[in-house]
Amino acid sequence: FGFTPHGATSSSKIYSIYFTMPVEMIFDGDNKPVIASRDDILHSIKKTAYSILILISLISILSPHDYTPFGKTVAGEYYEYIIISEYLHPGHLGNCFLIALLFQQALGLGDAIFGNIVQILFGYKVVQGMRNPMLEATSPSDFWGRRWNVLVHSVMKRGVYKPIRKYSSSLLASLGVFVASGLFHEWLVYTVLLYNRTTIETATNKKMNDILLGSNTAFFLWNFVVIVGERIL
Repeated sequence: FGFTPHGATSSSKIYSIYFTMPVEMIFDGDNKPVIASRDDILHSIKKTAYSILILISLISILSPHDYTPFGKTVAGEYYEYIIISEYLHPGHLGNCFLIALLFQQALGLGDAIFGNIVQILFGYKVVQGMRNPMLEATSPSDFWGRRWNVLVHSVMKRGVYKPIRKYSSSLLASLGVFVASGLFHEWLVYTVLLYNRTTIETATNKKMNDILLGSNTAFFLWNFVVIVGERIL
């Protein structure tokens, strides 16, 4: 659609790095990749070490409790139907928050590792992909638009939002982004859980006859409603 940064196609080397590495490179006003400074590299290395420390700490705290420190609830795991009273139970919400924090640190670690590779081996500065959204986001739009998985946000903005916005309203373009995000996560559930059903059933000793597809899309559509509500208010 012509929304890829012009600098990403300026040479075969930059093209290969940009489209094979899960990081977002930074380009200057002349569409040239920004060179990572010594401070940028040191900051990225420190971020990696910090992510490892926090991730190990969270796993050490959560694993003895089977990752449900506030107690188990029947709240719609991949093989359970959702019971609203259980879903909104404070214990379930607390468990969800800690798991989301754990997932944030895991994504942040992967982002930091690949960021180090690009900055150290190739010398190009990259965007910090995870900006502590669980603890520092000030609003839903700040969470999704500026802090959570900035790489995917940039991809969705270029690949979904801008093409739809070219022919429609910003509201429909935003809806398209959240629908695409939901369908992408449905695909992940299918490939990770359904496609590998036998392997997972053997490993977890749990039958997966009633895996619920659609919950991820519903989650992202709900967040679209939250974003629209924020704009109205």
